[in-house]
Amino acid sequence: MATLRPTVKSKLKTGVYIVYIRVVQNRQSSFIRTSWMVNDKGVRGKEVIDPFVIQQTSILISRYYNVLNQIDTSSWTASEVVAYLTTSTEDMSFSDYARKHIEKMKARGQARTARNYKWAIQHMERFAETDNIMFSRLTSAFLNRWIENLSLTNRCKEQYPVCMREVYKAAMREFNDEEQGIARLKNPWGNVVIPRSDVPEKRAIPASMLRKFFSVVPDRSRFTNPLMEVGQDVALISFCMCGLNAVDIFNAEKDQYVNGIFHYERQKTRKTRADKGYFEVRVPEFLKPTFEKYLSKNVDSPWLFNFHDRLSTSDSFCANVNCGIRQIWEKVDPNFKASLYAFRHSWATIAQNECGATLNEVDFGLNHSINKMAKVYVKVDYTPAWILNEKVIDFIFFTNKESKHVEKEDKTFERISKYNNVRAEAYVMGKKVCAVEDTGFSNVDQVMDKLVTLLPKKTRNVRVQFKITNVDKNLTQMYQRLIP
Repeated sequence: MATLRPTVKSKLKTGVYIVYIRVVQNRQSSFIRTSWMVNDKGVRGKEVIDPFVIQQTSILISRYYNVLNQIDTSSWTASEVVAYLTTSTEDMSFSDYARKHIEKMKARGQARTARNYKWAIQHMERFAETDNIMFSRLTSAFLNRWIENLSLTNRCKEQYPVCMREVYKAAMREFNDEEQGIARLKNPWGNVVIPRSDVPEKRAIPASMLRKFFSVVPDRSRFTNPLMEVGQDVALISFCMCGLNAVDIFNAEKDQYVNGIFHYERQKTRKTRADKGYFEVRVPEFLKPTFEKYLSKNVDSPWLFNFHDRLSTSDSFCANVNCGIRQIWEKVDPNFKASLYAFRHSWATIAQNECGATLNEVDFGLNHSINKMAKVYVKVDYTPAWILNEKVIDFIFFTNKESKHVEKEDKTFERISKYNNVRAEAYVMGKKVCAVEDTGFSNVDQVMDKLVTLLPKKTRNVRVQFKITNVDKNLTQMYQRLIP
């Protein structure tokens, strides 16, 4: 075990001595500088005799001994003991460490992922009501309270804790040393349950709405590239190229477009996949006029498209495109909303539901990670995705067929005409307690209100299930109410 005592070295020009903690380990010495100073009256040789400084250094040395008693340091050098004591994480800032971790992610080219980490630490700091969270505060109880605060979110309740857990694990790898029995950080995440994200709502756009969207003629504008026109054109490029992502369009370089084929590595997964998310999409003849309309004419620019002439980041590009898309939807249907990413969902849904593609074929066309081992041995042929892409284009632009799945979901049961014959039944614990069949209802609430008046008098403080059928439309829907 190392021995620690306060000491001084040489006198400064100002006539005072800086107080150090001398660490002796295996006949070696090393020093830890403190913030205290003494004058000639506070020293005797190299020994500190100032009462106040002795009291403060005793507290510090006691804390150091508590840290050293938790591990076996018998084989360490004095320098290793000093390094361990001075880099102790007891008062280390998790906030500062997280920000350094985020900067390292950006340097590795993970700027978009780093943004999620930044939002996660900012939310945790708001919850903690401080911009400097210490490692010592990250207990299981604190983390569970923070996650509970996120419970009403759809995705953040899983995404943010996962991000912060990865930062904490990185700190554990850096500061803990299992071989030497050093455990400066204990893992609080073992008693923390991270909830799953809510299943996202299917964002596919019905075929009829897609046709209306692409048939809109953008308003005339004095600008070279008005938002409405750019939004519609980029949506067309994305949809007609297997649901290509906005970031992959914006960051495309000139050498990626060769002989009518667009070669790219998917930005989202190129850092995590062995094949770097590589894919090839043939630009359909149908799309070429729109695609080539935005090709960069600047010979000194490495970028394939001219979007970089006026936009600096993929985020600003995506925001401008979505703004233009929103303007188009206002012309089609002011109540309908769908972003650029919905066109990727739409390509997948139409490929599977209308063009007979298997889910594996859809995944392949979307450049998802599938058949990992096969890709190691096989030189991939991308033509099946091109053929499927042509089928999707043909379905949308050269037929007027309705979507099988999406447009069925678009029917709104609650729109009841007062002339419709409605049959409704009320159930309690599976037993039918009353029923009604009549016309004159305008919505389902009126039907349920009618049934409530017919309930037995003893039916109170229970959950009642209602089965309502629009006889004329042959549609049935079920509901539930708590009857106080």
